[in-house]
Amino acid sequence: MSDKAPISNTCPTINSIISKMESALNDAKYILNHPEEDSTDEAKLIIEELTDAISGMEDIRTDNHTLREWGNEEYDRADYAEDERDDALRDKELLEDEVSELKSKIEELEEELKNVEQS
Repeated sequence: MSDKAPISNTCPTINSIISKMESALNDAKYILNHPEEDSTDEAKLIIEELTDAISGMEDIRTDNHTLREWGNEEYDRADYAEDERDDALRDKELLEDEVSELKSKIEELEEELKNVEQS
């Protein structure tokens, strides 16, 4: 079965965000371990990495919303199709009963006709 989802796989985006957050964590650890150094550049990197991570998370939020809507629509379509199938099965049973009744009526009429012809 092929993937019909309206968006592509979000795992690469998640991996990218994790990488940015790990990098920011490493930069923060560096700052803590080197208090005597000017940490302005490292702080700027942390800000940039976390800003990118937040942006990526917003992209995932949008993708999740899109997937949720798509999933709900697919659920509704499947539910409607099941209702249509159930209706068709009920109609089939009613028609089969009607055919059976008509066959019985034909047999009765044929028997009556046979009796009339013999009289």
